[in-house]
Amino acid sequence: MSKSEHTRSALLQSATRQFGEFGYSNASLRKIAGQAGVDVALISRYFGGKLGLFNASLKECLNWPELLDPANDPIETAIEKFTDPTSEDHKFSTTRMIILNADDPIVGERVRVALFDKLIDPLEARMDGAHVKERLAMFIAVIVGASITRYSLQVPGMASADAKMHSRQLRHLIDAALSFKC
Repeated sequence: MSKSEHTRSALLQSATRQFGEFGYSNASLRKIAGQAGVDVALISRYFGGKLGLFNASLKECLNWPELLDPANDPIETAIEKFTDPTSEDHKFSTTRMIILNADDPIVGERVRVALFDKLIDPLEARMDGAHVKERLAMFIAVIVGASITRYSLQVPGMASADAKMHSRQLRHLIDAALSFKC
């Protein structure tokens, strides 16, 4: 990896953590650059500014090719992504990035559009049967709700569950959501 690629990657990783922890409006470019170990001016050089950096960070967060791969079961993929203790998502939740920024007056609409373009619409296209929109909404609600319950609220029973137990919890909740009938 070249020095330029390394710098860009370090800025992107740091920004993703900051935007996921503080939201777009409260994230500090100086902190992002400091955590990446580079000068703050490099954010403009690589991303054109804070909004460009956020867009790149959001794109990275919503880049789940394994979730959309027709060869993979999207439910098993989602469960694995959120329960694997060695994955980055175990420490940083993509759902937190979405939740903290979906209502932001500057980037909220971008977040919602990207979420639909990158995840919801492609998943809907893969589903069949009756009430697809409703079942998909329940699936998303389970993922978001479980993430908040485990990582933000740290509710005992889910926050303290090991990966295997958390996987079973998610499987149960997702199965119930997908069996929803109007």
